[in-house]
Amino acid sequence: MKSYFILFIAAFFLSNCTTTYYLVRHAERLDNSKNSLLSEAGYERAKALKERLYTLGIDAVYATPYLRTQQTGQSLADAIQEELTIYGTDTTFQFVEALKNQKNKDLVIVGHSNTIPEMVLYFTADTVHIGHNDYDNLFIVEFKRNIFGNKIKLEQSTYGK
Repeated sequence: MKSYFILFIAAFFLSNCTTTYYLVRHAERLDNSKNSLLSEAGYERAKALKERLYTLGIDAVYATPYLRTQQTGQSLADAIQEELTIYGTDTTFQFVEALKNQKNKDLVIVGHSNTIPEMVLYFTADTVHIGHNDYDNLFIVEFKRNIFGNKIKLEQSTYGK
């Protein structure tokens, strides 16, 4: 009987984990070109993102192949001394499924006004919207797993000025 109790306790602690996903749209862009750089305001917002998330124990930062997303996440990636990981925008569902396999991690995903709401939907089944001129949204998805099941929580916040 004692060994079953020990196994139960071990299973409980080994299966009990939380992964947190921080999803943001890229910061303000310099122009409307397809692969625009960040504007001065965008660089300030990227700095604000780093300041907001740096102390939270971020494990990885992901960005799309576009320069504006990479520039948004780069200072945070540098601060946590991790390489910025590039992901494709054409496989959003598969990317989210891969992220769901990360356990006990805090991950930042920088995307676009169309891909971030899509990811939130895939993670939570909740619908969110990012307006054309909205750059300050921070969606926090907390995914708790334990032997009793999964619990998903969505929090919407903002960052920067």
